[in-house]
Amino acid sequence: MRIPAIVITLAATVAAASALAAPTPAERKIGVETRITFASGGGIRNWQAGPPESGILYMQDRTLKWYKVTLSGPCIETRVGPMTVVYTTDSTGTFDTFSRLTFPDYPGRVCGVKSIRTSLPPAGQPGAPKPAK
Repeated sequence: MRIPAIVITLAATVAAASALAAPTPAERKIGVETRITFASGGGIRNWQAGPPESGILYMQDRTLKWYKVTLSGPCIETRVGPMTVVYTTDSTGTFDTFSRLTFPDYPGRVCGVKSIRTSLPPAGQPGAPKPAK
């Protein structure tokens, strides 16, 4: 059976109009309390320590979104060179306020997560806000 061309064109026009009418995803709100899903198995792509003794660790997920993680204490020391961070997730692979961080460079140091908030990239990372002059 052959479908008239006008029906196909009408269907394509309706589909295109629906796509235009569909709401676009809202911009990511910054400072919102959240969790990092799919963090296990390489889900945390990058991390950077916050200011010295601040207890802040910035983490970037595999979709390049940044998070500001407030730890239970000043767990990140200022040091030159790389430092290893090991974290736990729940059974679904989510990094949340029940997760713990350990630092093989500092045996016995275990820190809890007090807060995880959406964030802009930290200073020195691509897309970070420019400092005010």
